[in-house]
Amino acid sequence: MAWKKRSAVVKDLAEGLLKVGALQFGTFTLPDGKMSPYYINLRGLPSYPGVYSLVVDAIAELAKKKAPKAKALCGIPLTGLTIAAPVALAVNKPLVYTRLSKKPNDRVLEGEIRPDWNVLVIDDLATSGNAILAASEAVEEEGGEVTEAAVLIDRLEGARERLSKKGITLHAVTDMLEMADILHSMDLITEEHLKAITKSVGRAK
Repeated sequence: MAWKKRSAVVKDLAEGLLKVGALQFGTFTLPDGKMSPYYINLRGLPSYPGVYSLVVDAIAELAKKKAPKAKALCGIPLTGLTIAAPVALAVNKPLVYTRLSKKPNDRVLEGEIRPDWNVLVIDDLATSGNAILAASEAVEEEGGEVTEAAVLIDRLEGARERLSKKGITLHAVTDMLEMADILHSMDLITEEHLKAITKSVGRAK
């Protein structure tokens, strides 16, 4: 995306996610027990076609520009798969996905990967990078290769660095700090919210 176009896309995304409640600010206890000054929940995105299409279009553009050599996409359930499925149609590439749970001897990966295919892993967020690493291992067990991953939002909590050590480049449409800066500039969040997020990103690193 050209910078002018990209900045407009990120602005629309930040405003849209806030409006539909997918992005909230305050004090939250995350599933891992950590405290956070914001909360992101993209599971309900398909209920809001306008914002959903913004997300899908942004990831599709990222996939085309940053991972043109990918022969297939791998979605991570649930939300990553919700995004990856329409993206696969938009870029006209095969889609596979990991399973949430499996019985003994079941395949971890659904769909077909041909030997030596380069596969782009797609998820909604990047936090620790563990979900992307697990999906990459599943792809590699089927003979594929993962060198790129794409997400909507990088939470700036170390995923990029962890993935890089495994030879995977993380591409994000935006990150939490950029969205907070944009929302603050639009007077949609307070100075206190922005400072809390900046502080939390510093602690995460």
